[in-house]
Amino acid sequence: MVDKRNISVKLLKTVVCAVMAVCVLFACVPQIVNADKKSDDPTENREGFAAYLYDNTTGLPTPEANAIVETPDGFIWIGSYGGLIRYDGNTFERFDSRSGIASVNELFVDSNGNLWVGTNDSGVGVIDRFGNIKMYNKRDGLPSASIRAFAEGLDGKIYIGTTSGVAYVDTNGSLIWIDDSLINNSYIMQLELSADGVIYCLTKENVIFTLENGSVGKFYDSEKLGIDDGVLRAMASDPKNPGYLYVGVYKDSDRQTGSKIWYGKFEADGFKSAKKINVNPLIYINYFEFVGDDLWVCANNGIGRYNGGDEIAVLKDIPLTASIEDMIIDYQGNFWFASSKQGVMKVVKNHFTDVFDKYDIDRAVVNSTCNYNDMLFIGKDSGLTVVNTDGKVDRLKLNEVKTASGEHLGYLDLISMLEKVKIRSIIKDSKDRLWISTFGDLGLVRYDNGNVVTFGKAEGLPESQRIRTVYECRDGSYLVACTGGVAVIRDDKVEKVYGTESGVSNIEILTVAEGSDGEIIAGSDGDGIYIIGDSGIKHINTDNGLMSDVVMRIKKSQNKDVYWIVTSNSIAYMTSDYEVHTIKDFPYSNNFDMYEDSQGDVWVLSSNGIYVISADALIENQNISPVFYGIDNGLPIIANANSYSCVTDDGILYVAGTTGVAKVNIEGVFEDVNDVKMSVPYVEADGVKFYPDSEGKFVVPSSAKKITIYPYICSYNLMNPKVTYKLEGFGSYESTVKRSELSSIDYTNLRGGTYAFRMTLADAMGHSSGEDVFSIVIVKQKAFYEYWWFMILTLLLGISLIALMFYLYVRRKTKALLKKQEENKTLIREIVEAFAKTIDMKDKYTNGHSKRVADYTVLLARELGYDEETVEKYYNIALLHDIGKIGVPGEVLNKEGRLTDDEYHTIQSHTVLGYNVLKDISIMPELSVGAESHHERPDGKGYPQGLKEDEIPRVAQIIAVADAFDAMYSNRPYRNRMNFEKVVSIISGARGTQMTADVVDAFLRIVERGGFRAPDDIGGGTTEDIDNIHKRLENESKDQEDKKDKGDV
Repeated sequence: MVDKRNISVKLLKTVVCAVMAVCVLFACVPQIVNADKKSDDPTENREGFAAYLYDNTTGLPTPEANAIVETPDGFIWIGSYGGLIRYDGNTFERFDSRSGIASVNELFVDSNGNLWVGTNDSGVGVIDRFGNIKMYNKRDGLPSASIRAFAEGLDGKIYIGTTSGVAYVDTNGSLIWIDDSLINNSYIMQLELSADGVIYCLTKENVIFTLENGSVGKFYDSEKLGIDDGVLRAMASDPKNPGYLYVGVYKDSDRQTGSKIWYGKFEADGFKSAKKINVNPLIYINYFEFVGDDLWVCANNGIGRYNGGDEIAVLKDIPLTASIEDMIIDYQGNFWFASSKQGVMKVVKNHFTDVFDKYDIDRAVVNSTCNYNDMLFIGKDSGLTVVNTDGKVDRLKLNEVKTASGEHLGYLDLISMLEKVKIRSIIKDSKDRLWISTFGDLGLVRYDNGNVVTFGKAEGLPESQRIRTVYECRDGSYLVACTGGVAVIRDDKVEKVYGTESGVSNIEILTVAEGSDGEIIAGSDGDGIYIIGDSGIKHINTDNGLMSDVVMRIKKSQNKDVYWIVTSNSIAYMTSDYEVHTIKDFPYSNNFDMYEDSQGDVWVLSSNGIYVISADALIENQNISPVFYGIDNGLPIIANANSYSCVTDDGILYVAGTTGVAKVNIEGVFEDVNDVKMSVPYVEADGVKFYPDSEGKFVVPSSAKKITIYPYICSYNLMNPKVTYKLEGFGSYESTVKRSELSSIDYTNLRGGTYAFRMTLADAMGHSSGEDVFSIVIVKQKAFYEYWWFMILTLLLGISLIALMFYLYVRRKTKALLKKQEENKTLIREIVEAFAKTIDMKDKYTNGHSKRVADYTVLLARELGYDEETVEKYYNIALLHDIGKIGVPGEVLNKEGRLTDDEYHTIQSHTVLGYNVLKDISIMPELSVGAESHHERPDGKGYPQGLKEDEIPRVAQIIAVADAFDAMYSNRPYRNRMNFEKVVSIISGARGTQMTADVVDAFLRIVERGGFRAPDDIGGGTTEDIDNIHKRLENESKDQEDKKDKGDV
């Protein structure tokens, strides 16, 4: 929409010869404009306002302006052939013509604050406060796309005047063409709403008609109007008299006498003119505007104001003089005028007044000013000028004029007495007398309400007769600074002169003051400061803290116990004990004088303007940052070197300047920021504009990387307030800049959420009431990943991911460990099996016995409910249950025939031998248990320890059943395996005595399911000696059945 071109517009002195042409000047201090558009009159006393012209050389991006309005947010809008332009008092911005708005003829702001833009060839554009644009053109029903006028009816309808008739837009936004043969194809120039709700329409064909309720009412052609030989250019309804109009009429015969305004009432039979008002020298009236009770007139050759009577007051000495088409009063009371040839003129409130311009005084260098008896005395190189409230005073009558020594002089008038006399200063004393210091024969002149006494060399002053200034001491004496030293006058006599004889080596004294103890403090032109007291003279120069020995001013502070010092290149202060402190980092060196106000601020007059800073800041001498007022800020006159200005009791400072006198109230409210309008019309997110929603919030998408805020301070006065801004929710940091330096503000990578952008204003001195706070809400939509649920989910997913990674890591490690474990188990099993094979190889009668016992142990362990790890462990233990046989001599182990008792005991020792072999294997301590205890019995009759019941290790209990079963159900070289049922019967019979009961029960359950029977067992099997076997099992002390079976049961 609006392309920011950053055209920084300064108030240029070239504009109106800067303030010297001021002066479109108004009365006193203007008030903020209210709803009736009241403001001060710029034609009366020419004080308090200054005019500035904006064109394509001074910031306005076009050389012409057809229309001008102000919207409620404080922006000034300018319509030109170059397009639509917005201004905030600092920057002109051209509206993007791609929106369809270009070549603007007319502007209008309706009661809802919408801006209506009438273009030359594109119809109507309506811009609301949200930045939305609605276009109306011929396709929508406009009779023409060339727009010339707008008006809003009391019913809210917006009437549109085109070059081919009238249409209106109702409150629903629908456009309706007023189809009436009387006005169809009429070139509408102006629409005007009267106080009674009737809309008056002025056409280029010299017709005025009315619109009532959306239809044509009264119709007056030029004949009815009675002005057939004239041209109607503008009209205005009288706000106090409904039905009465002011009509601007131009006739060719008016070229010399000016146009006229006809004022009268429109009735059924025509325009009843009651009055014709001469507006000479204005010709060709283009526009009227009521401001309060006054009718302002914009014409082709100037501007005027009518407030009754037969004539108009015309603005003079203004830069805008051609084709003035429109005008407004902004919310701060400033006048704006639009010219289709010259641009825009602003007549702005100015705290400074050019006294010479106000009173039409010829330009001159001023050395001194002094307010005396409601008159301003102005001392110049060429004499004395005096002005009062009525203007320049021609003469001041003198009653008596004499020298201090008694010689009468023949002057009758003070002004003529001082004609062509160079006056250096005019000082008023406590007795309300003026001391006028001159260069010349008159010397020092004292004026006292018509009586004059002079002091010269005849009275004892130095022969130079060059008197610079006078200082009144506390004891009633006067110090006179002059070429020749310092003179002391007491009781109208020159009491003493301090010159070279007194020790004052440089007698060119520029300034003088009194010390705290009555000393004389004299500043010289090149030798610093002399402190003259009863004890002698103290000398202060650049060796004692001064930056220059040229001392132009020494003044006792009104509020501080210091003396202000102005030298040729610095300012300083001096304490009561005469210690000099030069002000560091003061931004300007060529200063002339210093004045204090009651707020504690010091006004420093310099060769480029005025600096204002608090006295405390100067004395603190740390952060020196004064406020500056120069030509660009409305100061019309620059102070003269070594001049003497005056301040009245009510704070009016009259600056003695190089080309006249500038007036300013240093006690008044110089800058009021309380009512300044601030605005953020839109923000950008990654270059895309976003306008406020219906709640006033700026909502930007979550994808936005950079948010740009466009803040505006809409102020058109000559002030440059300080703007402090911050984005709450983005930290506590705040920035402060001058309004002229305020630009767009970028924030990047903001998280989704709600932010508050706040601005506060302070005047140039930092004073703020704290009430001028502006705030907008910016909502950055949250990305899905910024919601709490997503954060929790992310946290959970993160934890889960970590857990999963940990699980996978542990799993991988565990898998590796398990694999390693399995490998170890396999290795152990294979080693154990190898040992088992070795054992079986030792006993030729029991080949494969260890492996089978291990397999049977597995079946029993599983039946008993043991886990696989335990089953695996029991398997390995069972494989090595007979490992001790390795230690049994082979001849005993394999002996054929009956064993001796010793041999039997030797064979029994295989349990202990096996235990000893396996006991030190720490990875599986139970290995030794199986080898040692598998021949123990629940009844305690087993070996080697005779353990009972639960004393027998569980694995040994299981191995015992497996071992007995295999011993009986396996083929041996000396016999076949026993009958399966017989073996089961034997084991069942041994339950609880030789074998543990629950193990036997497990065995029997497996048997019932078909277990333990060899696949090739189809019945049969030996039953030999079965009874003996039972008996042997019950009586272990008896001989073994057979040497083939030794050691197995």
